[in-house]
Amino acid sequence: MRVPLTNVTVPNLFPSKLILKVIDRVISSGKYILGPELSLFESEFSSFIGTKYCLGVANGTEALTLAVKALGLGSKDEVIISTNSYPTFFGVANAGVRVRLYDIGLESINRAISPHSKAVIVTHLYGQPEDLGEIIKICRKYKLYLIEDCAQAHGAKYKRKVVGSVGEIGCFSFYPTKNLGAIGDGGAIVTSNKSLALAVKALRMYGETSRYHSQYLGMNSRLDELQAAILRVKLKNLPTENAARQQAAQYYLSRLKYIMQVNLPQILLHTTPVFHLFVIRARHRNHLQKYLFKNGIITGIHFPTPVHLQKSAAFLGYKKGDFPESEKISSEILSLPIFPSITKVQQDYVIEHITRFYHG
Repeated sequence: MRVPLTNVTVPNLFPSKLILKVIDRVISSGKYILGPELSLFESEFSSFIGTKYCLGVANGTEALTLAVKALGLGSKDEVIISTNSYPTFFGVANAGVRVRLYDIGLESINRAISPHSKAVIVTHLYGQPEDLGEIIKICRKYKLYLIEDCAQAHGAKYKRKVVGSVGEIGCFSFYPTKNLGAIGDGGAIVTSNKSLALAVKALRMYGETSRYHSQYLGMNSRLDELQAAILRVKLKNLPTENAARQQAAQYYLSRLKYIMQVNLPQILLHTTPVFHLFVIRARHRNHLQKYLFKNGIITGIHFPTPVHLQKSAAFLGYKKGDFPESEKISSEILSLPIFPSITKVQQDYVIEHITRFYHG
């Protein structure tokens, strides 16, 4: 048997004929950029998240860049991010601000704050919401903006609020493997702040406030009509697909809890995860991954090297040992197969081989 890490080739719970129909509709319209499909998707997605505004952009990384720029942050301002949020770093660093890193835990955020700090980006990694209540307290105490990186958390909730609607601004990716994935790249920014929404709207289109009149140093970052139309179809099925992921995650949790060499995901109080990834911490991780691969089970590591140990981040001045918790976790984490159409037969096969690896 072969069990993939994810499966984007199967039209999980939406009819492929409907996708082909909307593709044909867009092609026939002759409107491919900033057209009616995008406007409708922005309205529908903002309603789903619970914000007043949504702006479609080219991808999740540029969503972060645009969010930082929309807040008016510059080269002397610091934005604080987690060192285990690998993709987040690139979106923030390319916004031209200073990047400060924090380790696992709220106390590490406090230690990272300096007089130059202006914002904290919390990443709802793996589809699991962070403890936003405590982070909000920190942000209020130090007058910091809260940006949510929701690239892996479409539909996840904190205290019944969908993530992305809690901070000043939320950023999403629609990369094909995401819970809400396009057939190509895509991203979005959500907010209930009109001024921020107008700033993002201008920044995604060369900084223009009217055609060919640029007020800001913007960029070309737009969600195209084709992807917007496809996302409109898939958005309707997102709650059902998230429920399927949650059910699969609960099955893993109930069957793997007896293996002492494996630490399972911890669900925080007042949170509803959507399990973009099901990530365990495993003893002898590398050997386990090789064993599973030999038996047709594809796993992943998200992410193997923390930001502070990446060559591209050397200019930040950090070194090995500065963030011990993240370094330890990165050597233990393993993403198991999970997707809406995964079967119990496939999950039993994964569980059986993890059990065999540790118990023979």
